[in-house]
Amino acid sequence: MKISKLSLAIKLFAGLLIILNTFWLSSCTGHKNKKAGETVTNSLNVKQDTVDISTLNMLIRRDPTNASLFARRAKMQSTLKKNDEAINDISIALRLDSLVPGYYIQQSEYYVVAGRPNSAKNSLNRGLKLFPDNVDLMLKLAEIHFYLKEYGRAKIILNNVMSIDDDNPQLYFLNGLISAENKDTSGAIRYFKTAIEKDPDFYAAYMQTGRLMAAQNNDMAMQYYQSAIDLTPESYEARYHLALYSQEHSHLDEALSQYDYIIHRIDSTVAFPYFNKGYIDMIYKKDFDQAIQWFTRALSYKPDYTEAYYNRGFCYEISGKYKRAKEDYNACLKLAPNYPLAIKGLNRIDDGKPIKIKK
Repeated sequence: MKISKLSLAIKLFAGLLIILNTFWLSSCTGHKNKKAGETVTNSLNVKQDTVDISTLNMLIRRDPTNASLFARRAKMQSTLKKNDEAINDISIALRLDSLVPGYYIQQSEYYVVAGRPNSAKNSLNRGLKLFPDNVDLMLKLAEIHFYLKEYGRAKIILNNVMSIDDDNPQLYFLNGLISAENKDTSGAIRYFKTAIEKDPDFYAAYMQTGRLMAAQNNDMAMQYYQSAIDLTPESYEARYHLALYSQEHSHLDEALSQYDYIIHRIDSTVAFPYFNKGYIDMIYKKDFDQAIQWFTRALSYKPDYTEAYYNRGFCYEISGKYKRAKEDYNACLKLAPNYPLAIKGLNRIDDGKPIKIKK
């Protein structure tokens, strides 16, 4: 009957997904240099929000030496999950104009997505040879070193950034990630809090602080998750983490409120909120009939949800519906043949010793 964790949630400070979060969620490193694609509107009188791939293809045919057009198309290719095409386009943009720092950053991001972090580092280092004091390039390179667990090298770069721009929130955010990886939780929290002081709209810093405080069973985690929600009201991640912490610490009204918001306002097709609502009804409210309905909803969206089969079977068992209980326990065992709780449940029923509701 273990509470399910959101399998799609970003795992704390681990692997590629954290780096991608740093790329896309952190707004604090907005490029101060010429942005890739910014001349699409200015030079060709085409509104950027109307440009699609076919339009860009036509514009590139008319102006094949315009680097910003290739950079713009690279971004669009990346959005369409065509990463090889994105890499090709941004490489052309760099051949046409090697003096735009943002192009090196863009290229490095596509290389990371392609699983080529060393190519990403090479791209950024080429940019830094031309722009040795460019903070955005330095921070992006530090991110790559962090991804590769080259924390010492990342720290050297961040120390250099500190000497140039000690107000940069991303500087403190990355230091926080490194501290957390090195089990320095208090140091990580201090860095994340400083990142928030430098940029009160830093969503990722609120989330990381919330996760660390949640791991310490500190109710301040709820405030940081709520701040992330205030910034991004439709964030599944922030609302689910707030709900799960609230559930685990008996703030059930808050948990249910967040699960309901997710179901009705964000995504009604994800199984986990239904499962956890069922768990609350089963464990805390002893409303087994209602819990069965929630577990059934969870299974309708995730048919291989082992824990949902077991929990629904347990509710059937405790409600005296032994045939249905055995069906769910067997379904659970088909998915996880050695699931011990399902085995015990079947044995209880077969031995004539099922769990019954105490009246």
